[in-house]
Amino acid sequence: DIHQYHVYTRDGLIVACGQLKIFENDYAEIGCMVVNPAYRAKGRGDAMLGYLERLCVQAGATILFVLSTQTMEWFIERGFDEVGFDMLPPSRQKTYNHERASKIYMKKISSVRDLDASELFWDR
Repeated sequence: DIHQYHVYTRDGLIVACGQLKIFENDYAEIGCMVVNPAYRAKGRGDAMLGYLERLCVQAGATILFVLSTQTMEWFIERGFDEVGFDMLPPSRQKTYNHERASKIYMKKISSVRDLDASELFWDR
């Protein structure tokens, strides 16, 4: 599944990376998203998120979700809402690790234009 991973580089250094996994019923999940500590608080995470969101739209998915145990506020500030386990697509519910107790955040996206508009209101 290496094709699901996307790496943002600058001058040959890894700045950020993330996974975009497509599910049934127009769902997509962002996972394994991380920003190099030297580039945090400089908009690189926002750039990676924007790129993955646009890939989501290109793939035809309209419901994007993330599972998180540590960066909840960051996703909320970017338009995600906390939702219950029952909102995950059925195939993702089957693989959800209840022991890890990740919170689930979801965002509906209908077009790249919607993304452009929502980015203007991100609370950075």
